Amino acid sequence: MISVTEAEQIILKNLICFPVVSIPLEKAYGAILREDIFADRDLPPFNKALMDGIAIKSDAFVKGTHQFTIEGIQPAGQKQSALKSDQGCIEIMTGAVLPKGCDAVIPIEGVEIKNNKAFIKNDVEIKKGQSIQPQGWEHKKGERLLQFGDLLNPVRIGIAANVGKSKLKVSYKPRVAIISTGDELVNINAKIKPFQIRKSNSYALQAAFTKTNLFETGLFHINDDKIALRKKLAQILKKFDVLVLSGGVSMGKFDFIPEVMKELGVKVVFHKVAQRPGKPFWFGKYKNRKLVFALPGNPVSTLVCAYRYAIPQLKRALGVSEQQSHAILNHDCSASSKLTSFMPVTIIKEHGQLNAHPVSIAGSGDFAHLSQSDGFVELPIGKNEYKKGSIVKLFLW
Repeated sequence: MISVTEAEQIILKNLICFPVVSIPLEKAYGAILREDIFADRDLPPFNKALMDGIAIKSDAFVKGTHQFTIEGIQPAGQKQSALKSDQGCIEIMTGAVLPKGCDAVIPIEGVEIKNNKAFIKNDVEIKKGQSIQPQGWEHKKGERLLQFGDLLNPVRIGIAANVGKSKLKVSYKPRVAIISTGDELVNINAKIKPFQIRKSNSYALQAAFTKTNLFETGLFHINDDKIALRKKLAQILKKFDVLVLSGGVSMGKFDFIPEVMKELGVKVVFHKVAQRPGKPFWFGKYKNRKLVFALPGNPVSTLVCAYRYAIPQLKRALGVSEQQSHAILNHDCSASSKLTSFMPVTIIKEHGQLNAHPVSIAGSGDFAHLSQSDGFVELPIGKNEYKKGSIVKLFLW
């Protein structure tokens, strides 16, 4: 049996490289960028008006001209016009290119227009460059705007669109098969018998993977039948990049997963981790290009192992780097010194710190009380007591 730290490092060493794909911009939200994006021209690409108003040559105002003849109009999106006379002005719209010969924009609030003339109000101050954003003020042509590894959020999607990237190179979305096992499990809408349990782990796991927006998931269920397991898992291995199983990995008579995986050519990398809950956790690799996470079947164990190992490590394989979160224990806690313990907690932010409050659950099958938690903290192996104020790793649902 290996430690939690060893399990994490072993999975890291066995991660696979997912390919790079090119997809349309409108489908790129949430993907991981796999190229640098550069400005294809200065931003803004011209001297841009920041207000509706009139564009003038400021020197004329300084020399005493307070009324200007309107020579024309400069709408946004139209070719640059030109000022003909220092005593003239051009009406201009927000976002429009500054006309040639002009170096200041007077907001419309500071102007009174009568008989094709613009009169500057008495309290208006004018200086060269006002209400104008110079060409290249934001970025120069060739400047890097987005970089390899960025998560494509709405702002970054907008930036890519602004530089004309209709397609983007991104990380491929791995296909993750979420597989529940066990004769005791029935569909959530089926008539249930006293000795049966509704499927819940697979839906919780699917939600956890879906939340990241990094994976494509498929749901499956297989009963505790060795022949059926081997046949169905062989089919799933052909179609999916990652298998995440729930149940069938302990020491019971019907826990066939380790044996069936071996028969299918899936190499066991480790089986059993010194942790509570989730000790029977099994991890394997298929032909050096597919990963298998076989998680214990109890609901809390399943989720803890998914959030502690499967999801963060698969994110790493996709190039998503996340800082480890930490919290401060708000109570004294006890745990087995022989195992790493994962304790459900609620989190309260106080004075900029995350304080962890233990949540009492009735065992690793207690989904109901787990709903009161925000995640769990990791109490490392080797200690029986953890004092209030201790800093521990935090994993949020």
